[in-house]
Amino acid sequence: MGKRWREMHGWLGNWGKALYKMRWGVVAVWIVLVLFGGYGFGKLTPLLSGGGWEVPGSQSLTAGKLLASEFGSRSESSLTLVLKDPRHTAGSPEYNDKLKQIVDRLQTEEGVSGVFSILNASEGIGSGLVGKDPNLSIAFVDMNMKREFAINKMPDYEKRVVKQAESLDAEAYLVGSAAFWGESSVQSQQGLARAEMIVFPLIIIILLLVFRSLMATVTPLIVTIASVLVAMGIVYLVAREVELSVFVTNSAMMLGLGVGIDYSLFIVSRFKAELAAGRDKREALATTLRTAGHTVFFSAITVIAALSALFTVPIAAIKAIAFGGIVVVFVAGLASLTLLPAVLVILGVRINKGSIPFLRPRASARESGWQRWTKAIMRRPALFLIVTLAVMGAFAAPALDMKLDSPDVRMLPADTSVRQGFKLLEDSFGAGSANQISVVLHNEQADLSKPEALAKIASLQTELSRQDHVSGVTSAASFFPGMEPAVISGLLNGAAGALPDDVQYMVDRYVSVDRHTVLLEVKLDQFESSEAGREVVTRLRDVVLPGFELPEGTSFSIGGETAVGMDTSKAISDSLLPALGVMLVLIFLILVLTFRSLLLPLKAIVLNLFSVAATYGILVFVFALGHGSEIFDVEANGYVIHFVPVLLLALLFGLSTDYEVFLVSRVKEEYERTGQHENSIAEGMEKTGPLITGAAVLMVAVFAGFSFSGVLPIQMLGFGMAVAIALDSTVVRMLLVPVTMKLLGRASWWFPGRRRSDRSHSASQNRGDNSNAVAKQ
Repeated sequence: MGKRWREMHGWLGNWGKALYKMRWGVVAVWIVLVLFGGYGFGKLTPLLSGGGWEVPGSQSLTAGKLLASEFGSRSESSLTLVLKDPRHTAGSPEYNDKLKQIVDRLQTEEGVSGVFSILNASEGIGSGLVGKDPNLSIAFVDMNMKREFAINKMPDYEKRVVKQAESLDAEAYLVGSAAFWGESSVQSQQGLARAEMIVFPLIIIILLLVFRSLMATVTPLIVTIASVLVAMGIVYLVAREVELSVFVTNSAMMLGLGVGIDYSLFIVSRFKAELAAGRDKREALATTLRTAGHTVFFSAITVIAALSALFTVPIAAIKAIAFGGIVVVFVAGLASLTLLPAVLVILGVRINKGSIPFLRPRASARESGWQRWTKAIMRRPALFLIVTLAVMGAFAAPALDMKLDSPDVRMLPADTSVRQGFKLLEDSFGAGSANQISVVLHNEQADLSKPEALAKIASLQTELSRQDHVSGVTSAASFFPGMEPAVISGLLNGAAGALPDDVQYMVDRYVSVDRHTVLLEVKLDQFESSEAGREVVTRLRDVVLPGFELPEGTSFSIGGETAVGMDTSKAISDSLLPALGVMLVLIFLILVLTFRSLLLPLKAIVLNLFSVAATYGILVFVFALGHGSEIFDVEANGYVIHFVPVLLLALLFGLSTDYEVFLVSRVKEEYERTGQHENSIAEGMEKTGPLITGAAVLMVAVFAGFSFSGVLPIQMLGFGMAVAIALDSTVVRMLLVPVTMKLLGRASWWFPGRRRSDRSHSASQNRGDNSNAVAKQ
C-alpha cells in the first residue's frame, strides 16, 4: 500500500509536468465548456420543478395520483382564484362585473380549460364559494397543463391576475400547489441573486487578506465561477430529460462556490510557496499537484462519496439535489487540477502582481502562536478533550427534539402574492381550508355510487366529522342534503343532463367518472402543518379508516399536503441511519487509503459525528425554537425543513474531511521525516493552521451569505453549513484533533502489515529531494 501511495503522488506530479506543456490547450477547452455552461445555466430555471417529494408506495402518493387522474377539475396543476373587493359584496353586480373581467382574461391563459365561480353556480352551490368575509369568493381554475410546466408559468399568471385586480380596485390571487412552487422558484432565483450580492464582496476581501495580491485574488475567483457555470451546464442537460428539484440551483451554487474557492486556495497557496522557494514554474506546478493536488483529489472524492450516500433516500428531489452537488464538486475538483494549474503556470511569478504592501507578513524568529497553542493543550489532553466534548454535547442537546416538516407557504415572504392569497383564503374559510385532508376510497370491481356503498360512505362522513379538530367534511352527498342514498344513487347514475351543470361540476370533483373512486375532503380548524393536523392524519390512517366497515373490496388512502409532508419526513428520518452507515463506510475506506492508518479515520469519524450533532442542535435552537430567527426574517414553528438535516449530514462529513486530510497529511509527513509524534502535531498545526483558517473563513462567508437569501430551506442549509465549518475549523481542528492524536500517541499511525521501511523510504526521500515532500503550507 505504501507503494500505491507513492504512485499516487508520482502520478499527480507527472500530471503537473504534462500540464505544463498542454496549458494553452487546457485553457481553450475550458473556455468552450464555460460558454456552453453559461448558455445552459441561462435556460435551466424553466426546466426545474417543485415536485419530487412524494414517497414511492405511500398513501399520499396513491391518493394524489387518483385525485389527479380520476376526478374532474382536480389535475395536479389546478388552482384556486381568490377575489376580494373591499367595497362590494360577492354576488353584487359590481363584484360580479369585476370577477367576470378577471375570469374572461384568465381563460385566455395557456393551459386554463375552465373557471367555475359564483358566476356559473346556483345560489345553493355558490354559497359554498363565499366564506365568512362577504366581500370575498373563490373560483376553481381547471388546468390541462402538466404540473412541471404549470409551475414555470404560474409567476407570470399570478402577476397578470394581481395587476388586473389592482386596476379594478380589488385583490385577486391564484393559490394552489403549482402556484406555491412557482413562487418558490422565483424566490429561489431572487434569493440566489441576493446571496451572490453578499457573498462575492466578502470572498474578494478575504482572498485579498489571505493572498495579499490582486492577481492571486482574482484567479481563484474566475476559476471557481467557471467551474460552477460548467456544472450548471451539465445539470441543464440532465434537466432536459429528468425532473429536477427547484432547490438544485441554490444548493449546487452554494456548495460549488464553497469547495471551488477552498480548493483554489490550497492550490494557489502552494504554488506561490514553491515559487517563493526559488523553483521554476514547471517544478513548482509538479510539486503543487503532488501535494496540494493530493488534498484536493481526496477531498473531492470524499465529498462525492458522502453525497452518493443520499441516493439511499427514496425521495426523487433529494436524489436530484445530491446529483447537483456531485456534479458541482466533481467539476470544481477537475477545474482545480486542470484549469487552475494551467492558468498558474501561464501567469508564473505574475501571480503575485498587484501586491498590497501593508498586508505583507512580518518575519519572526519566535515560536509561532500555533505551536505554542498546540503544545499547551497537549499538556492536558484529557481535560481539554472532556471539556470540549461536553460543550459540543450541550450545543447538540436541542437536536434531541428535532422535528421535520415539509416546505409550506410559510417559507414564502409575507409580501408575496401567493402567501397573501393563502392568508385571505384561510381568514375567510378557516385555517385548514387551504390544504384539506383527502380521504380517497377506491374499488377496482364494485361501483361506489350504488345505494349500499353510498350509505356506508355517508356513515364514514359522519364518523369523520366527529373527530377532534375537524370542522367539516365534504363528499358528493353534501350536494344532495336530506336525500336517501337510493335517491342520490339514482341522480348520480341518471341520464346525461339530469343534474344542473353546477351540481354536476361539483359532483365530478368527488366521484370519478367510472364511479369506482370517491373522495371525502376533511377540513380542520388548524393549519395543515400543525401538530394537531398531523395527529388527525395519523388517527385517520391508523385507527378510524382501518376500523371502519367500508364497502367490500374498497381500499383507502389519505392524501393532501399534510400527509405528503408526513410521508416525506418519515421517509427521510428512516433513511438517515442507512445513509449515515453508507457514508461512514465510504469515508472510512477513503481515509484509510489517504492516511494508511485505522485509528485516524475512526477518530475523524467520531469527531465529525460530534460536530454534526452540535450543528443540528444550533440549527434547531435558531430556526425551530426561534432564538434569533428574526435575524433571518423567518417564522419559527418548531420544525426543520425535512431535507435539510440529511443534506447537512452528507455535506458536513464531506467538507470536514477536507481539513482533516489537509492537517493530518502534514502531520504525517513530519512524523515520517522525524519520527517525533508530538512535535509533528505542533508542526502540522503551524504549517496548516493559517491556511485552514483562511479557507474556513471563506466557506463561512459563502454559506452565511446564503442564510440571508430569503428562501427558508436554503437559509437553514446555509446557516447550518456556516456553523458547521466554523465549529470544524476551530473546536475540532484547533482542539479535538491535536489532543486526540496526543492521547492516541504513536498508535495513531498503526496499520496492519505496515513496514518500517515505509517510513524510512519517506525520510530518505525528504533528505534526498526536498521537492518531493508532502508539505502543506
